Amino acid sequence: MNIGIIGAGGVGQQLATDLVKLGHGVVMGTRNPEKLEEYKTKNPQVSIGSFADAAKQPDLILLATNWGGTQNALELAGKANLAGKVVVDITNPLDFSTGKPALALGFNTSAGELVQSWLPDSHVVKALNSITASAMLNPSTFVGGNPDMFIAGNEANAKKTVSSFLESVGWGVVDLGDMPQSRLIEPLAMIWIQIGFQSGWSKVNHGFKLLNR
Repeated sequence: MNIGIIGAGGVGQQLATDLVKLGHGVVMGTRNPEKLEEYKTKNPQVSIGSFADAAKQPDLILLATNWGGTQNALELAGKANLAGKVVVDITNPLDFSTGKPALALGFNTSAGELVQSWLPDSHVVKALNSITASAMLNPSTFVGGNPDMFIAGNEANAKKTVSSFLESVGWGVVDLGDMPQSRLIEPLAMIWIQIGFQSGWSKVNHGFKLLNR
């Protein structure tokens, strides 16, 4: 599969590195490709270009931006380039104004809903926002069994595509329903973040699992 990554920070770089190991073609988009020369030297199989480059050709798009720059990054990527494509929204709408992470959005909307409104012709699926980057494509590394990934989105076929992709690397997938259910998934990510924050980020290798009996 050809996969585009919009965002070249720590999450985007980790995803790109892991994806090529899995045999996928990867184009990672960034505002400043020249700043990734060292990464490119170490990871020659990853193509690096603009946000538009990452959006044009790939079959699947992973949105891995810092929340504050997300809307602008999508504008630079181009709505036309993303039209008809499945976009996995990994973002968390975080506010650090008090010195510790908090949700900037809550009961009335969510990052997932805003991303879908910014990309009305794309099929946005919320996923992968509640786990550390190094485990996004490596869920089998957890003690006690593979965790579950909670997803939401408005388009059934897009969710099937994302579910198949997640299941192929070992995730159990729990589909919560349409995109407004991101209002549940993003606070779930805050539990993950709060545990990490309280530990001074020494505890980041934890995930969630829905248990049945």
